[in-house]
Amino acid sequence: MHTQDDTYGLNFTPPRNLVVAHSMIQQWYVSESSGQPFAKEFFTLEHIMQFSMVAIKSSLLDSLIWLFIYVLGGAAVYFLQENYLTEQVTQLFFWQVHGSPLFWFTKLASFMGLLFSSVLCVMMARYYTGTVTKKAINSVFVTRAIFLICFSLVAFLILGVIFQALSNETALNNIYKYFSQMNPALGTKVYYFIVNYFRRALFESGIVVIVASIFSVFIPFLSIAFFKVYKRKKTDLGIQVE
Repeated sequence: MHTQDDTYGLNFTPPRNLVVAHSMIQQWYVSESSGQPFAKEFFTLEHIMQFSMVAIKSSLLDSLIWLFIYVLGGAAVYFLQENYLTEQVTQLFFWQVHGSPLFWFTKLASFMGLLFSSVLCVMMARYYTGTVTKKAINSVFVTRAIFLICFSLVAFLILGVIFQALSNETALNNIYKYFSQMNPALGTKVYYFIVNYFRRALFESGIVVIVASIFSVFIPFLSIAFFKVYKRKKTDLGIQVE
């Protein structure tokens, strides 16, 4: 049974991360499903702000991990392996893709944060029943969606600006001269690295960040609809059996 303070949300401990937020939503779902409902006023503005902050921190961390590993990590592997001079080819199932296995592993690993958060959100969607759980899930999903879309647009613009700057021959020559002063061979490597790979990678990353954000945003909301339909079908089957 809930104490009066628990029922009205007075003993609320803010979630530290998305995993803790999921656990709290799960506990509230179990409590409400077992006939111990919370007061309508339970989920206060403080709850909304705290769950929204968890969504922002999680989305920011996932986005930065993707940005640094996908763009900078992939670029570092490509440069160190000198694929911009003689590009390696990797056999992936029935296709051949450009780049070494380590390069593609680095690229795919950059999505692990977004994938983990999206899976957690899908698991949350199972508990989209009851006033409190709905408010908590909406706070996470809506805030996460707004942040990811805004971040992807800002990242797209920044990557686009850098791409345009590196498309300028004057800028490329200045970069070549700068690194050639340190080491002529290094200047040549940096020049061909930018021309043969980095500009293309910036353009690719600008598209990928928008696509990845769209998938990460829509999958949790689609999972809510899926679980609603699944539970309804399961209930209908149960009625027919009885």
